[in-house]
Amino acid sequence: MDWIPNIDEALATSEREGKRLLAIFKGDGDWCPWCNRLDEILGESPVLENYLDSEGILGAKIGIPPRAEDTEGIRQRFGITGIPFILFQADDGRLEGTTEFIDEGDAQSYVDWIESVDSSQL
Repeated sequence: MDWIPNIDEALATSEREGKRLLAIFKGDGDWCPWCNRLDEILGESPVLENYLDSEGILGAKIGIPPRAEDTEGIRQRFGITGIPFILFQADDGRLEGTTEFIDEGDAQSYVDWIESVDSSQL
């Protein structure tokens, strides 16, 4: 899977292609231990990437700086309260849900979370 590294590019692609979007906001670099753990979890299993591919959902991994260095205001723009911060958006741009690190979770936990907030099947 080709993760999109820029949020504006991800949003534009989602709008242009009419696709749902999963955006993972994580520490840019390795300063965020929870983000590093999420990378490990997702790297251990292709379950999430396979799910996104099979469902035609765009994936974006967006690196953000520590709060004091967030000069672009990405946290405020997306209501990020902690990282990693995960946002799922419908194909029409509606916000379906957000979450942070899922304690005791694995890659399947993130698929289950997407399915719990995804209204496209309703």
